[in-house]
Amino acid sequence: MKKSRDFNDILDECLERLVKGGTIEECLASYPDLAAELEPLLQTAVAVRQASVIQPHPDFRAKARYQFHSALQAMESKKSRSFFGWQRRWVTAVTVVFVLLLAGGGTVAAASNSMPDNPLYPVKLATEQVQLILTPSDIGKARLCLRLADRRVAEIVYIANKNKPEQVENVIQRLDNHLVMIASLISGQRKDGSILMVPSEQAGVDNDVHIQANGRVNLRIMIASYAINHPAALRAALEKSPDSVKPALRRAIAISVAGYEKALMALD
Repeated sequence: MKKSRDFNDILDECLERLVKGGTIEECLASYPDLAAELEPLLQTAVAVRQASVIQPHPDFRAKARYQFHSALQAMESKKSRSFFGWQRRWVTAVTVVFVLLLAGGGTVAAASNSMPDNPLYPVKLATEQVQLILTPSDIGKARLCLRLADRRVAEIVYIANKNKPEQVENVIQRLDNHLVMIASLISGQRKDGSILMVPSEQAGVDNDVHIQANGRVNLRIMIASYAINHPAALRAALEKSPDSVKPALRRAIAISVAGYEKALMALD
């Protein structure tokens, strides 16, 4: 318990140093034993901070810091779970939320429609990761991943028209990650639609099975729709795109077709 609290204090100190103009390298040099855990969190903080042009009022920063500490304290109270591993997961989410709060709500809203060539795009990706982590059920996560896959396809089409092959490849990798996660999340559930858990009451069991079964039906409809629409959109982009991005678009089509086939098979 003490080790995790020490980590929280160190993380908070490093975030404060970043806010005041410090660097990731300085923070990692101060705590080399925790460098592997601190670095990805601090990189996220820097990416969001660099994307933001808003300087929040000090009162807003103070409120955000209070919310950050409150969330950490709430995490420490969840003793029924495997504490250390569970907390690390939530520290990542809360860290990003904290940095987004410092960046300002307007920045997050503006980032929601940003494209890969926009400075606010890292904010968009960070917000998506927070949403994914905070979504409790596997069905909910899979549904969110489908919406994110839909975003990635739109981004691929957009950036392909801009003739930026490297950025197209980066977005294709994110699309592939979403599709792999969808199939994995679906496979982690029972065929009857229930979550892999043991509810305390039979009524709860019946209710969970019913809700999850309906969720799988809706998920199948979404997957079947995207399995048609996404490859079609990518093929249409392929016909109009510059030659330099055509190989990447062909790979995106193949990934999309294969990914949705695996997701549908996992639902059978």
